[in-house]
Amino acid sequence: MSKQAAAALREPFTRIAAAAAPLLRCPAPAPALVTAIEELMTAAGNIEDAARLAEKLAAFGRAARAATAPPATWRERRRTRRAC
Repeated sequence: MSKQAAAALREPFTRIAAAAAPLLRCPAPAPALVTAIEELMTAAGNIEDAARLAEKLAAFGRAARAATAPPATWRERRRTRRAC
């Protein structure tokens, strides 16, 4: 790998690691989040495939929001049970 290619990959990997690190420090990170991070790191390695990278970045965002969402209140859980 050339120095130029390595430099082009350094910044995306640094940003992904900075975003993922706090989420993975949880005692039991969600399996979907771990998978999304792994797929995002793989996609970031191929900088020519911007569409795949954008798709995996969106999947990481969804997994991160789901993993960090506050637990449902008892009223929300009750409303959900009544709707079913």
